[in-house]
Amino acid sequence: MGYTVKIDKESCLSSGRCVAVAPRGFGFDDDQLAEVLPGAASLPDERLVAIARSCPASAILLFDQADNEVDPFGLID
Repeated sequence: MGYTVKIDKESCLSSGRCVAVAPRGFGFDDDQLAEVLPGAASLPDERLVAIARSCPASAILLFDQADNEVDPFGLID
């Protein structure tokens, strides 16, 4: 499907889970909040869903090709 990912900076707790499991897709900005790196575009959808589900603040947002937000917990594995 090709999800795109964004970070809700207001919700981010800087836990670093996304950075730890996908360091080419996520990093920290100058404020130590998660940010999406160019490598996130090459991550498989299943991995993006798993990463979004693991965020303790639900700050990782997924969007479909029509730019509609997708609930990662509403998706079937």
